Order: sequence, then structure tokens, then C-alpha cells
Amino acid sequence: MKNLKGLNKIFLIGLPGAGKTTMGLDLAVDLGLQFVDLDQDIEKANKQSVREIFEEKGEAHFRQLEKLHLDKVLDELDEFVMATGGGTPCFFNNLETMKRAGVTIFINTPIQQINERLEKDTSRPLMKTATLEELLAKRKEWYSQADHTIQEYKELIKLF
Repeated sequence: MKNLKGLNKIFLIGLPGAGKTTMGLDLAVDLGLQFVDLDQDIEKANKQSVREIFEEKGEAHFRQLEKLHLDKVLDELDEFVMATGGGTPCFFNNLETMKRAGVTIFINTPIQQINERLEKDTSRPLMKTATLEELLAKRKEWYSQADHTIQEYKELIKLF
């Protein structure tokens, strides 16, 4: 486990709907750091939603954009809290890159809770082709390598 005092690059990883953006925004405010939502960064730069990029150019293209934007943020910002996309740590060497640069925190929200949150959300492309259980089974090996695992914000803020 990494000592988090003084770490200034914080990466939140986890399933879609786990709360990475919500918790990330709160943490950034509490720590006085800039907040970065990697998916929103990609959408803004490409003037398309993640769903549209998946539909028009495919997942492989999106994953390349994701890597590009992750590296760009690391080059341009010294301090931040980042909500990554759910699959970000699972492609290329993204997880290693994040762990070298700062601290990774897996938000391990119970699947039932995520399902309730996402019940009417149609914007998440992989949710059309896989269940959360299937995504977790595929991604568990990466998520389990995070420096810390939490479920709730109170656990997250205690780390700092």
C-alpha cells in the first residue's frame, strides 16, 4: 500500500456507474486539486460522446484515444484527481502508467447498487453488450491491482 500523504496524482478506477466522477469531484474539492474526467476530456476533444465514438469508430479506436488523453493529462498537469473510464486500466499499459505516476483507487461499488443507478442510462456503450457481472469478471485482474480498494466516499477521504 502506498502512503498517500503528498501524492498529487490520484486515479479512480472501477466499473461504469461505480461513482468515480461523483467521488472524484468531491475528493478534488476536499483536497484542493483539479478534477479530470477522462471520458469527458475525450468527448470534448473529439466533439462526440463516448457512445458515438464506439458506434462510429469502434472500441479499439476509443481505447487509443483513451491512452492518448491519459498520457496528455500526465504530461500537462502536475496535480489532479482523475475519474478514468471503466476500461482504462485494462488496455495498453495504462494501469502501470497510472501506478507509476501516482495512486490508483478501485471504487468497488456493489453491482446491485450500480444496476439501480444505471437502470435508465443508455449512454454507456459496453452496457449494451455485457452485464456488469461480465465486465467485472473481465476487469477484476486489473482492478485488483489498485493501490487501494474502497466502497464509499468516507473510506476514500480517510486515505488522505
